[in-house]
Amino acid sequence: MDKIWWQQFNSPRRFIRDAADNLTNGKSVVLRLPERVPWLDTMREVFDKRLRKSGTLSIEVVDAENISEPPEFVFEEFCEAKDGFRPVNETAYARFIAQRTGISLNSSCIWIRNAEPAQVKQWFAFIADYHKFLGGKRGGVFLLETGDALNFADAAGVEVLSYAKRISDYDCFAFNIFVAAEFGKANHLMKQYLAELVSALTEGDVEFGAECIRRGESLLQNPAVVFENILSTDAFTSHKSAEDIDRAIWMTQMKLVFPLVETFRRNFIKKYEMTLKTTPPYPDAPEELEIGNLFGLFALKRWLLDNEDADDLEMYREVRNKLAHLKILPFDELQRLFDKNSRR
Repeated sequence: MDKIWWQQFNSPRRFIRDAADNLTNGKSVVLRLPERVPWLDTMREVFDKRLRKSGTLSIEVVDAENISEPPEFVFEEFCEAKDGFRPVNETAYARFIAQRTGISLNSSCIWIRNAEPAQVKQWFAFIADYHKFLGGKRGGVFLLETGDALNFADAAGVEVLSYAKRISDYDCFAFNIFVAAEFGKANHLMKQYLAELVSALTEGDVEFGAECIRRGESLLQNPAVVFENILSTDAFTSHKSAEDIDRAIWMTQMKLVFPLVETFRRNFIKKYEMTLKTTPPYPDAPEELEIGNLFGLFALKRWLLDNEDADDLEMYREVRNKLAHLKILPFDELQRLFDKNSRR
């Protein structure tokens, strides 16, 4: 699933492509990433392979945790021509390095990972100064991974790409639908419900979502319990309370079930329109009757209905009442309802 997300789905694939193209064309890139990047190792692997295809850059991965002063680090490690350097001010390193020719930095992409917010600001300031002093000339490039909370001022030669802005909730839902489509022999409504529910619970973390969908029927039967069990593995995190989880389940059921109730109501009225008009209390506008009104009219007159229609009227009324009173439908009721309204 990891390769499918990063190599086949349009938005994630474009996110990597655009970043790699900017680097290949001489711009540095800041990647603003969420707190938990889905399949981070795979993202880096796919990115690395795409970048190496250009054949013009040597990729050097550095761990920011081990670097206290970015300008000094780049100067020492990637600027072989050091003669004449004087650290007269904060931008001296960037100016000097930008003016050097024949140094390894000029054919390198420095990939900075694991930077804390304070370190990100240091790196960004140095990278922006470096490109300013390049003055449009071709030099080395930098790829800076950071969280999505920091804001960056515009800087010539530096492109800021945000995962959150490039990859939408729809992309994540589409991926969940793709994964849920493989969920056994369930009908299409149950698969849609699984994808909708997982999307509501995992909020954009498609790796977390894929793990939830992998639990399949156990998640559908006991969503709150299974969701908490997955969290207990420490592989994923969620800020949702038990109340939030129940609300996500209820909202998902409302979204899919209420249209089914309305469809049944309309079809029922259309089928029994003459019966309604000729049966006390003779409603003036049968098409406006709600499911509860219909049940009240026929509760003691079941013989006027087909047996299956009478049973369905009772079922839809019960389903509607539970959801209207903020109750969650159990799995067996949900399955019965979806089986009646779905194609395989």
